[in-house]
Order: sequence, then structure tokens, then C-alpha cells
Amino acid sequence: MNMLKCQKHLFQLDNDIHYLNCAYKAPLLKSAETALMDGLEKERNPYHYKPNDFFEITANICKSFSQIIGCKAQNIALFPSTSYGFASALNNIKSHGGKAVTIENEFPSGYFALEKWAISNNAEIIVVKREDKSAQNWNNLILDSIDDSTDVVLLSIIHWMNGTKLNIKEIGEKCRKYNAKLIADGTQIVGAAPINVNQLNIDVLICAAYKWLFGPYSMAIGYFSEDFHNGNPIEESWMNRSNAMNFSSITDYDTNYKPGSTRYNVGQTSNFMLSPILLEGLNQINQWGTSNIQAYCQMLANYLKKSLNLMGVEFEDENYFYPHLFSLKLPNDINPETVKIQLENKNIYVSLRGSYVRVSINVFNQKENLDALINCCHQLLG
Repeated sequence: MNMLKCQKHLFQLDNDIHYLNCAYKAPLLKSAETALMDGLEKERNPYHYKPNDFFEITANICKSFSQIIGCKAQNIALFPSTSYGFASALNNIKSHGGKAVTIENEFPSGYFALEKWAISNNAEIIVVKREDKSAQNWNNLILDSIDDSTDVVLLSIIHWMNGTKLNIKEIGEKCRKYNAKLIADGTQIVGAAPINVNQLNIDVLICAAYKWLFGPYSMAIGYFSEDFHNGNPIEESWMNRSNAMNFSSITDYDTNYKPGSTRYNVGQTSNFMLSPILLEGLNQINQWGTSNIQAYCQMLANYLKKSLNLMGVEFEDENYFYPHLFSLKLPNDINPETVKIQLENKNIYVSLRGSYVRVSINVFNQKENLDALINCCHQLLG
């Protein structure tokens, strides 16, 4: 496998900015910018839109995303947000044991959706805390929390605050053993690393579009396993009916949904402004290949870790470390907020999540960006 080269030329990133923050928001691809402008020009004269235009781009998005996660296109649905996707999934899970499982500091959209489900089903939420435990011990606690009273497990594949890897395959296997549904938030990994929903035993996968998928804000995308294909959506869009493409007969009120996960699509799925951005992002990821993306990030992460380790900066255990998103474990006497401010003064952009200085790199980054971070840390840490 040939190592992927830096892809910065495909973006409009400022040369004097060191953007190590893809987990916050991805930059816009040049090709996506062109697609957006083409769509904007088309809006000037709406007579160009034909009935097929309302469905074709959505179908292409579903096909491209399905290739990234290893499933059929009919398993994919589009939403305006991850919260919409979580609500759609949980709306079709009934309680049989009275327990839901999630993890400490799960992203609020997932937690609040699970909390609402628990209240509606008179169920208990078990929050598996990490505290000062190792990543391995934390993963073991998550596995131990899943038993025959568990209805649903909702968690991120990679912890969004610090990048800690979760053993999602083992978690999925444990869920299958006890007939519990696994809802995975893939926002911070899908598009940056290889993921196969079938191999990981994931029932539902929900991803925001504007991070590692190079899509726009206000779009999200998800996978639903076949167990959900006869479920109840949270809204009744005419576009999700089997006769939707025949505009002259939509008032026949066909009660049949299109096959697969289409029933979970938000209304007005064919967002003519935003959809082209997402499609360009997904197609570009498939062109690069997620294995190549992860290998490129691994090369950069290794370079960074070697230098920062000498300054007393620690990283997650290698077995629970993803090279595209990770946190810097600073010495105890260093204020993370101060570090973030000093970095921004040097045009270096990372995120502060809780007490974690979160670094997230992608194919538009290069060693020059990491050298800037290394030099600034050297000044701060000595």
C-alpha cells in the first residue's frame, strides 16, 4: 500500500494557520465549494429541477456512505442532526429488562435521547464511569454492565472528548448475546478509520456530517440494521412513500414505505444546497480509502508523540489509541486553558474538552503543523 500524501491542495486552508481540529469541524473541500455554487446557480431558475432531482442525490449519498461502512445503500437514512437519528432508533426499541447503558461524558445528544427513552419506558440508565481507571479496565466495566436486563446500549465508538477507543466489537457481541440493541455514535471515527457495521455487530450507527465526513453542518447520516426496517419513523414524509417519485399520484396516499431504512429519512431530504457538499465529501473519502487516511494520520501521530513524550506529555495506551483524534495528558501543574490560549496565539487550533487538550488531524495536515505544536509545547513545558 502506497502512503497517502498530504491532501491540503484539495482545500482552501490558510497557509499560516495550523488547523489540528477536524473533530471540531472539517474544512470545506474545493470540490464541495464548486458543487455548492453550482447548486446555488441552479436555484436561480427552479424550472431546471425535475422530479428525479429530488431523489437522485439522496440515493447517491446513501450509496457512497454505505461503501464507507460496509453495508447496503437501503440501510442508510438522512437526518438534520444526530439527535434526530437517535430519537428515530430509540422510538423503535421496547423495554424488556428495564436497563439502558451508556458511558461517562457521552455526547449530550445521545445521552438526552437515552434519558427520554428511559423515562418513557420506566427504565434505569447505567452510566459506566471511567474516573481514574485505565482504558482497558473501563472497557471491561462496560462489558460487565451488559446483561440479560439490558435493553439498549448507546455510546460512541471513540470517546469524543479524549479519543479513547472502545472495544465496540466485543460490546456488540455482548449485546447480541443478551438481545440488547447497540446504538453507536460514529461521528468521530467514520470517515477517518475503517468501520464495518456488520463485523462490529452494530444495530444503529449515527454520524454527524460536518466532521470526518467533510459534509455540512445541519446534516447527519445513519445506518439501521434489518431489525429496524419495519419500524415507526418519528415523522411521515411523503418522500418516503413508495409512490413518491410520481408527483401526479402522491395524493393517492400510498401507505407503503420505500424498502429499507428510507422511512427514517427526514422530510425534504433532497437539500439542494447542503447535499452536494456531503456527497463530495463521501466520494472523496472513498477515493482516498479509510485505511489510507488512518495510515497517514498514524504517521503524523507517531511523529508528534515521539517529540512530546520527551517533554512529559503522555498519551492513551497504544491499544486504545486512535491516531486521528487524541488528547494530550499534560503535567498536573499545567493549566489546559492556558495552553489552548497560547496555542491560538501561535495560530495553532485544537479543542479543549473538559480538562483534555484534544488534537485531531487529517489528510490536510502535515509535519509543519505538528512542528508548530511541538515548538509551542516546548516553550510552555520546557
